Amino acid sequence: MEKAKSEKKELKLLYEIIQTVSYNLDLKEVLSRIVQIVSSVTKADSCFLYLIDGGNLVLRASLNPKPLEIGNIKMKIGEGIAGWAAQKQKTIAVAKEAYKDKRFKFFNSLPEDKFEAILSVPIIYRDKILGVINVQHSKPKKYSKTEIVLFELVAKATGGAIDNALLFSEKEALKEALEIRKLIERAKGILMKDLNISEEEAYRLLHKKSMDKRLSLKEVANAIIISSDIKAKR
Repeated sequence: MEKAKSEKKELKLLYEIIQTVSYNLDLKEVLSRIVQIVSSVTKADSCFLYLIDGGNLVLRASLNPKPLEIGNIKMKIGEGIAGWAAQKQKTIAVAKEAYKDKRFKFFNSLPEDKFEAILSVPIIYRDKILGVINVQHSKPKKYSKTEIVLFELVAKATGGAIDNALLFSEKEALKEALEIRKLIERAKGILMKDLNISEEEAYRLLHKKSMDKRLSLKEVANAIIISSDIKAKR
């Protein structure tokens, strides 16, 4: 009876994950939903989701919003409990005094540095390590085999969603870069024609205006193009 309940809970959870993240291509939203689902299932006091970037694990989502830490907290693969889980591609469960574990890494800025229990599970998709999910509890907690298996199923189920969102994010970044390049080229052309200057001088002028006005090159280029279009219509 208890086994049937557990299996029903697992199926319900996996269905929820598929419905909420598998068809979403917004990386930030996908990671946020994964953290919320995992925290709800494990009744965690804290949940961190790290993604691999080069040779580092970078914090990309947190149950308790930490805008200054997101994207800035990093650890090398093999460093810290999460880094060890990524390197070994194995789940790590520490029931109490996790901060005394020799693998633990302190960040000082995080209250979670003093939490007692931690469960760290690698996110693997098609034999590729994508990141690590950490759940932490402020009081000692012995993670049951059922909880660990369930958490590993969650990590496995979310791997595909994260991989899809990462690919989409990379494509969008490339698309954005190309669009910015086109805007800058067009703005340079306008400056070259209006001021009778070289391409290099036009770019230097764009860069100077960007620095002086504390605006991005994209914003400066857009302003020049809009101004030119308005003049042309007069």
